Amino acid sequence: MATEASTARPDAAEIRPAGRWRDPVALVGFAVIAVAAALAARRPWAGDFGMHAATVWRLREHLTDPGDPLVDADVDGPYFSPYTVLLALISRATGASPITLLWIAAPVNVAILLLGLRAWVRTFTASRLAPILALACLFGLWGTTTRAWSGYLSLWSLPLVMSYPSTLAFGLMLLAFAWASLLLDADRPEWWRYATFGLFVATIALIHQFTFVATALGLIATALPRLRHLTTRAWLGLGLSAAVMMAALLAWPYYSFFALLRVNNLDAIHRPLYDSPLSYYGFALAALPAMWLRIRRNRLDPLVWFFVLSSAVVAYGAASHHWAMGRVWPAVMLAAQVALAVELAPILQRLWSTARRGKDRSTARQQANSVDGWRGWVPVWAVASTAVIVTGLILHAGNLLFLGPRSTLTPQVRKAANVYTVWPDYSWLGSRVKPGEVVLTNDYFGQRTVIAYGAYTVAPAWPDPFLHDEAQRRADLSAMVAASTDAVTRRELFQKYHVTWVLETGRSTILADQHPVAVGPRGERLYHVG
Repeated sequence: MATEASTARPDAAEIRPAGRWRDPVALVGFAVIAVAAALAARRPWAGDFGMHAATVWRLREHLTDPGDPLVDADVDGPYFSPYTVLLALISRATGASPITLLWIAAPVNVAILLLGLRAWVRTFTASRLAPILALACLFGLWGTTTRAWSGYLSLWSLPLVMSYPSTLAFGLMLLAFAWASLLLDADRPEWWRYATFGLFVATIALIHQFTFVATALGLIATALPRLRHLTTRAWLGLGLSAAVMMAALLAWPYYSFFALLRVNNLDAIHRPLYDSPLSYYGFALAALPAMWLRIRRNRLDPLVWFFVLSSAVVAYGAASHHWAMGRVWPAVMLAAQVALAVELAPILQRLWSTARRGKDRSTARQQANSVDGWRGWVPVWAVASTAVIVTGLILHAGNLLFLGPRSTLTPQVRKAANVYTVWPDYSWLGSRVKPGEVVLTNDYFGQRTVIAYGAYTVAPAWPDPFLHDEAQRRADLSAMVAASTDAVTRRELFQKYHVTWVLETGRSTILADQHPVAVGPRGERLYHVG
């Protein structure tokens, strides 16, 4: 079946072959990867990084039976994915620490993201400007307020989350969309291609479950305009893809993927994803005219239906108070971002071409209105949308200051430029706390950081769907750090959870009668309790 990419008739300048070093898409891609590598070297630490490093630690120490990645418990963990398994194997082979390997993986994840975005955009248009615009939209078309969350790949959040599994899964999702388009449009693809595609989608599901939801919605939207043209062979091939995917998910040894469908304790932590939607996602309104232009041409347009299906899931989460569905917001934004880029590219190219020829405004407007049924509002919308994208990039560029000396990130600079708060440095623990030892702390940063060096905490810093005694652990943690708890009870709790170290911050003094083994740069005190 012919697609928009195959039926489009771009200008000669758009399809003229270019060498790798003259191709603007490649040049922009290399520049972004270079910036990602430089940011990885600076290591701007964010919330979930410690959890992913802890997961690699568990697999490095006990590859076949890692247990819970956050606490000393023999339960499955949904964070054990092909991504973390691969990093653990490299860590075991090279001796490199999980923290180092995650930062090395960060620019690789960004490269996969860029490849996926370009491949997917090319299924809609042959314009060489469109992938660059899509990247600008992906980074800047969000809102006036910034957010650091897995899967939210704005220019502001990327320096913080580029090593996360969600970033890799996002790039693989884009590749899956492009792959699905090619697979469905092919005349008679080999059976092994369908099987490989099913395994590929299963990999996305195992790496990041929320991204898999977005992937499923996007694949449905990709298939919609092609369904009536599918042959019996294609339907059988898609059945093979689904069977291989299901088999791979069932065979994964580290946790039961389908058990996650029964998890219902993740809504509270995701409630903020629905706060102030206009401030976080409002720039997507600029893409609505693009959606209208596309739906006029094709009522089954994949980008429009991806947007509609994703919006329906997000709306269901709001109506039912299943706030975890807010993790599909990036899919809503992605559909809007790519639709805007694909529609803007030819308009901006023609406006630029007209301006270069030196024609007056009236002639330019006449030519614009004669192309593809443009109305007078289209050039105005194109210029306004470009201004919105540029504004978004400026608003979300603050964390690029991590490229400079850390000493320049004073509180005043961070506030003025909207730079993410620099987390405390707990690397001084690494030479004292051994992997597998339990550290007692109720400090927000401490709980989320000490696990990155291989230690356990008493209670998990994040909700753990497979940890059945999570509530009890949190209650016992509160009791252990309470000044009113007597020494005998505290000692019994220490023994129950095999506590080896106590990390005290601020005015906490539950072990004031002992001398600390080490003192951190912010006055943190580390005690050994045997």
